[in-house]
Amino acid sequence: MKRSARLEIVERLAKQREDQAAQALAEVRAQLEIEHKRLQELADYRAEYMTYLDKQGAAGISMQQWRRTQGFIDQLSDLEQRQQIAIDGWLARELQVLDQWRLLYQRRKNIGQYIAKLSIEEVIAEDKKEQKVIDELISQRFR
Repeated sequence: MKRSARLEIVERLAKQREDQAAQALAEVRAQLEIEHKRLQELADYRAEYMTYLDKQGAAGISMQQWRRTQGFIDQLSDLEQRQQIAIDGWLARELQVLDQWRLLYQRRKNIGQYIAKLSIEEVIAEDKKEQKVIDELISQRFR
């Protein structure tokens, strides 16, 4: 078995690792999208309550009701901050997974290039062998 053919097994394994890293990256990005949507929902919900508080304040609400609603708005703001921290963590994870995928991609690509180079060298060596056999047959024929 030629060396290039044996190395194709290594290339297939490298491709599997690269595919696994790509899948992990897709999963992290999907989770990031979910986390961004949650943050947007919290922001929208807080804005809704602020509008409600403004309208009720203009119409005249009790101080107790105003404090309760404002307290709820403050809790929503805290949740938004925590959600942003969670998103920042997912962004850091995305960078790690992306770096890992890039490394595995480059490794597989390098293996493929090396195999291609070996294949060419093997073809050249085979051609030289064949040419030598042909030259020997021709020289024997004319003796």
